[in-house]
Amino acid sequence: MGLTYLESVVLSILKRINGERTIYALLHLLQGKRSSQTIQDAHLYKLTPYFSTYPTVSRSRLEKMMESLKRGGLVEEIAEGKVLLTSRGEEKLRLHLAKCPLPEFLNGWKYHQVTESFWERLTLLVQVSSNLIHQERSYIPIRNKQETLSWVKQFIKQQSGDRYTLAERLYEELISALENSAIKPELVIIRLTGFKKIGLTLSQASEQIGMEPTHYHYEFLNCLHFMFNKILDVPSAYPLLDGLLNKAERLEPLTLSAKKTYKLLQLGYSADEVAAVRNLKQGTIEDHIVEIALIKTEFDIDYYVPASKQERILLAAQQISAKKLKQMKERVTDASYFEIRLVLAKYGDIEWN
Repeated sequence: MGLTYLESVVLSILKRINGERTIYALLHLLQGKRSSQTIQDAHLYKLTPYFSTYPTVSRSRLEKMMESLKRGGLVEEIAEGKVLLTSRGEEKLRLHLAKCPLPEFLNGWKYHQVTESFWERLTLLVQVSSNLIHQERSYIPIRNKQETLSWVKQFIKQQSGDRYTLAERLYEELISALENSAIKPELVIIRLTGFKKIGLTLSQASEQIGMEPTHYHYEFLNCLHFMFNKILDVPSAYPLLDGLLNKAERLEPLTLSAKKTYKLLQLGYSADEVAAVRNLKQGTIEDHIVEIALIKTEFDIDYYVPASKQERILLAAQQISAKKLKQMKERVTDASYFEIRLVLAKYGDIEWN
């Protein structure tokens, strides 16, 4: 019996984690938990594409899946909550991915905060534009959230030209933004509602296409994230679609608590002083600093880790596994776990030969 699509995603992530985190780290990743630990793991294990890509997955569902995978001999438990792929699991995954590869353009970390609002605005704008050119005023909006309705109404008012021009521009931008043989534009198109046409729900669309709902969900996200790449690469070519992307949400924001810590650090406070002012543990502030180093590329870590020690930590990361902190500490005995994590956060995207 073959793997389900979600099982292939889970096994792919477990393979990257390699038994160094529990299955609940994977759960938090898919759910998009904005904790310092989850954000660090996403970057450390190069799992940012999957961040917040399946927020509805439950703890019980994941645990049941793990039991099924263990019974099937695809994973083995090496410690409580920690599993490794067996050789059988590796082979099953390889065969599945050969037939059904993972999405190429998925980028949950970069786009998780704009995907939902963009899709709500786009679907409503398409519906309104389509009905406008047919002079149809009596229809039920596909979106009932007042915030979205008000936003799209204001957006249309700001556009130059008549309703026909707006509809034509939107059509042309969509066609161009979805043009690529590596994605499946029809997965997006069949969800759109227009004049006397109701878009399909996710379950209806997956059934019509002949995909598992989870597979459809990921391919759909893949299409949207591909669009975002294209739009943000040349925003002047997609003025309408670019306008639908919330400017304030495009950045990769820090967690609220880390943001407060960052503001104090920028004012010249030391980590100890921040901990005292905020009445937080030193370890919590250190977590924030690691998160800041991950997200703010301009953040200088020399104040926290001398350059010579950074070099030795990076050398140790090259020689062993960048994720096995204990082994790295044994090689760089004068480095703290915080210093090791911070250096990996700053330079963790380096690909070693």
